[in-house]
Amino acid sequence: MDWYIRISIASASLLLLLTSAPVPPASGRVVSTASMHERREDHTSTLLPNGRVLIAGGMVENGVFLSSAELYDPSNGRFVPTDGMQSRRAGHSATLLPDGKVLIAGGLAGRRFEGGPGVVATTEIYDPASGRFAPGPTMSTPRSGHAALLLLNGRVLVAGGVDADERPLSTSEIYDPASGRFTATASMHTSRVARGAVLLKDGRVLVTGGGDLFRNAMTSAEIYDPRTAFWQSAGNMTSPREKHAAAVLSDGRVLITGGSADGQWHPVRSAELFDPHTNRFTAVPNKEMARFKLPDASVRLKDGNVLVAGGAAEVEIYDQAAGRFNRAGSVAEPHYFAQATLLHDGRVLISGGYGTGAGRANGPLSTERAWVYQP
Repeated sequence: MDWYIRISIASASLLLLLTSAPVPPASGRVVSTASMHERREDHTSTLLPNGRVLIAGGMVENGVFLSSAELYDPSNGRFVPTDGMQSRRAGHSATLLPDGKVLIAGGLAGRRFEGGPGVVATTEIYDPASGRFAPGPTMSTPRSGHAALLLLNGRVLVAGGVDADERPLSTSEIYDPASGRFTATASMHTSRVARGAVLLKDGRVLVTGGGDLFRNAMTSAEIYDPRTAFWQSAGNMTSPREKHAAAVLSDGRVLITGGSADGQWHPVRSAELFDPHTNRFTAVPNKEMARFKLPDASVRLKDGNVLVAGGAAEVEIYDQAAGRFNRAGSVAEPHYFAQATLLHDGRVLISGGYGTGAGRANGPLSTERAWVYQP
């Protein structure tokens, strides 16, 4: 039996070595590109049909909101200014419409206690042909931190967020580009900051977690069905999450990553998958780094894997086949509320965000830096 014991011990040692070995880095790399003309966080980044990226609004630091906009040209890696928005905005939404224009909606236009307008209901529309923003229709209620997704029928669902008093909303509305109007639709079952929202492959919309009235993170999820114009429960995540990210995998499942489990500065490493066929959430191996404040910094790559940026100093790739995360490169600081946008050639533009900013009287300062992930 001596030989058997020695082989068993050797096998166990090999298994331990393999399972404890460092996770290999993902293929591809993160490289710096030209800087934006403005420092920005909580801005929007929208890929236009011509391949350029519209960067709009955001914050420089506490109380300093932007109306400026610029365009990133992937062909030369440079940013050029474009016409400014009608209003300063941070936490707004930007939705590419079927005609190639961009609907900008809501956001925080200035803090009330500093004499600003607070959260607004106004919208505007950017026309790439003219390079200008024009006033759009007003939403039924002021919103910031809401979901805004283009449905398969060409309309835009706007849901949740916070109102003018910064209380979470359950209401939803639909923007119809044909009529240029917003109309009310069914409300969600739960009021929530609704930025962790994705369009499922079957045309429904999944909203997960978010913050409640007391800024607590939630586990609940809901699905909006455009065919019935109603919301229904989609069960509960394995962990409460706020300021997390979600991305649809090539097989239709949804990867949900990071966030805060209590609405505070306690980012998590955990991640999970949602299966729209069973309405079930299942945990997957943890990310390499804990991260939150990354709702717009997670995108599916052309190879089916998912890039996760923002909320941590490292970029990670979720390998769908292996079911694990691999580090892909550094962006130096956490870059909370950064943006990640998939370009037509398969690269990803990562822009802005803010770091720790310890010791600054006016809070953390955002960055004008940008990076490109090259697969």
